[in-house]
Amino acid sequence: MPTTLRLPRFTLAMAACLLLATPVPAKESDRCEIDINSIDRIEPTAEYDPYGGNATGYHTIELEHDDGPACALLVGIDDGGNGGRIMDSSKDRLVYDLYKDSRLSQRVGDIRGNESNMFALQMDKKNDEASIQVFSNIPGGQLVPKGTYSDRVTVNVYQLIDGIPVGPIASRTAQVRTKVRTVVTASVIVNGVTRPLNGSVGTLDLGDLTRGSNGRFDLDISGNGDYSLSLSSENGGRLVTSGGGGINYQLYVAGRAVSLSRGTNVDLGGAGRYEMRVETGTPGQVLAGTYQDNLLLTITAN
Repeated sequence: MPTTLRLPRFTLAMAACLLLATPVPAKESDRCEIDINSIDRIEPTAEYDPYGGNATGYHTIELEHDDGPACALLVGIDDGGNGGRIMDSSKDRLVYDLYKDSRLSQRVGDIRGNESNMFALQMDKKNDEASIQVFSNIPGGQLVPKGTYSDRVTVNVYQLIDGIPVGPIASRTAQVRTKVRTVVTASVIVNGVTRPLNGSVGTLDLGDLTRGSNGRFDLDISGNGDYSLSLSSENGGRLVTSGGGGINYQLYVAGRAVSLSRGTNVDLGGAGRYEMRVETGTPGQVLAGTYQDNLLLTITAN
């Protein structure tokens, strides 16, 4: 009887070997240890004057190499806790910026921006020190209320390993702060002519006073707070002539009657234009002639 030889079935299998690789971190001995000193506060030496132009400051960041090998570093400063380099005081905001040079031509940045906006330096082995100069600037013309404005920025140090920034290996937070001073400017507008409230500002002609008369001028105030208007009359609220006669008049500030017999103070609500109105009644029996008075106006910040 014929027999059949059955051979076991072999399956040819192909296998692929996948090599898994992971970068080897730098050894601790390859890392340098850096301390950041002398940058707890970034603050101009003088209060900020909104009318005084740019306010700039000069600040120093001290670095000390505590341990590790010589290393290449990048130092940057972030955009602050309020974002975009903005100081705030309650609901009010004051823009500032930080620069690498006194000409304010190159802004200081951090690792997420262009590396050219960071400080690059090389430090030798242990105990080496380095200084970095930073310039702060608050642009003029920001008419914000008086008070203290602040922000917080972080100084970051990165180590360059094979040209790639690693870290930050050191960070330090600094407060950015300034005080805004009270400022005010005022002008008087008489007969359409505007003059600064400084010295003589013009003449208000009331015309013929036979049957009473009235006239007006405006006080235009610009500033960052509330103000008081001090008013005093050379003749105690009377128009007088060289012949000795006098005619009483009434002054209204923004519709409010004020007394000039001994001088007066009026609190104003802030910047704006205020109407100053002068009215005389029928003069009665007075001598013909030209009657006049000198009115002194003084603006004081509250």
